[in-house]
Formats: sequence, structure tokens, C-alpha cells
Amino acid sequence: MVKTSNIKKKELREYITGDAFVLPVLVFIFLFIIWPVIQSLVLAFFRWDGVGPWRYVGLKNFVKMFTKEPLFYQSLKNSVIFAVVTTFGEMAIGFTAAVLIDLGIRCWKVYRFIFYLPVLLSQVAVSLLWTKIYAEDGLVNTLLGVLHLENLQNVWLGDPRFALWAVCLVSMWQFGGWHMIFFLAGMQGIDPQIYESAKIDGASTLRRVFSITIPMLKNVFFIITILSLIMGFKAFDMIYVMTSGGPAMATEILGTLLYTQAFDVQRYGYASVIAVVMVIIAMLFSMFYIRLSGYQKEAVE
Repeated sequence: MVKTSNIKKKELREYITGDAFVLPVLVFIFLFIIWPVIQSLVLAFFRWDGVGPWRYVGLKNFVKMFTKEPLFYQSLKNSVIFAVVTTFGEMAIGFTAAVLIDLGIRCWKVYRFIFYLPVLLSQVAVSLLWTKIYAEDGLVNTLLGVLHLENLQNVWLGDPRFALWAVCLVSMWQFGGWHMIFFLAGMQGIDPQIYESAKIDGASTLRRVFSITIPMLKNVFFIITILSLIMGFKAFDMIYVMTSGGPAMATEILGTLLYTQAFDVQRYGYASVIAVVMVIIAMLFSMFYIRLSGYQKEAVE
């Protein structure tokens, strides 16, 4: 390490000036990111109703969650289903749209804008819109009536069999365009001559997609999968607005359970335990997928 005494005054001033610019950002990160995380971890070992003093209970919150709260396992199951279904559904929609646009179909710029437009909308606004669409007299049931499929009409968000899947469909509709942008960026990095060579050799469009595009976008698939799974486990807004965890807890996920325990029941220590578990699960999913895909080994080589 270079000693301060060996640094010229001008260079020292430059170091101090640089640190002065960075310091506000570091303070902001500590106050609004690092410190709340630390407090949440500590609070998991206490019982607090939001008003009185913290009471240390050790691991009782963790034991209670894993042994006496069946709702936790229902929420965990729903969170896994929501995260996995939306991740791969959004990837399928985004990749298909990206391939069609990359092929240069007519009016591709218009399609790109249309596919990406839902991403720009607020989740609350989208959730309220689709709540109306799924209503008993909403667009879905109206279309089924026009097609003389009245036997398929349903109160989609009020039926425990379909409510979670209906919300998953909304998430795929909104965020498929987000995945499309990632895939389009990756496709632009592929050398066009590779496609031309394959075309000359007689490879069809579908063959080129499966033999060239998908293998060369392996890292893009990896990054999107990790980000989407984490986003899926952090989901809250859409489900809370559309169903609030109902009907009959059919759409209760960890995010809505955390909110209910903290702000409806005032069990902040227990809610912190749920937050810790959500972070751990997201990390485990990421580590599992890294090992499964071999991305880390490939990056080192």
C-alpha cells in the first residue's frame, strides 16, 4: 500500500475529492439498504408489536414458523409455483417475440413497441385492469359467451382452482416484453455470417433458431432465469391488489403473508423471519441454477 507521506499533495487532494463524491452514496446505501437488512435480521430473534419494547425470544419465531404455521407452507408452495411458472412463461413469450422481431417481420418496430408497452405500466394499474377483465361480467367471460362457450365461464379470481394461474398469466403478459429486450440485445451480438452459412447449408429458420440462437444465448438465458426467479419470490403488488391472498388462501404467497403478519397482525418479529427465509430461498435457487447450468465453471475457464 502506498503511504500517504509518499503521495504528492495534488494527488492527495484528488483522492479526498473522489472520496467526498462517493461518501454520500455510501451513506445512502448504508442507511437505506444495509442498516434495514441488519435490523430485519436482528428483529427475527425478537417479538415486537410495533409500539412496545423488543422482547428477545431466540429461535422461537423460526420454530413457530416451521412447526405451528401451516399457512407458511401453503404460502411457500404458492411462491414456488408463481416464481417458476412466471419465469419460464415470460421467457417463452419474450424469446418468441424476440425471434420474430429479429427475423425482420413486417412492422417489427410496431410489434416491439406493443410487446414492451405493458412493462412501462404500473403493476397496480395492470392489476386493477385485469381484475375487471377477469370479473364475472368482464372481457374473458364476455368473449366466451360470444364463442358460445358459456360452460367455461367462471369467476376466475374467486375460484381457488384458477386464481393463482390467472395471476401468473397477468405477470407473463406484463413482463414478457422485459425478457424480449434482453433476448434482442443478445441476438444483436450474434454474427450474421453464422446465420448466412447455415442458410446456405440448407438449415431452415426453425433449425437455425435451435442450433445457433439458443446455444449462443446460453448466458442470456442464465441471467434472465436468475433475475426472474428472484423477482418471482419478491412478488407482492400484483397478487395483493388482485386477490389479497385469496380466495381461501389459494394465492397467498410469502410476500403477502409477510405484509399481513407485519401490518395487520403487528407481528414484526415473525414477519422478519419470513423475510429472512425469502432471501435464503432466493439464494438457494440461484446457487442451484448456477451449479445446474455450469455457468460458474464456464466463466472460470
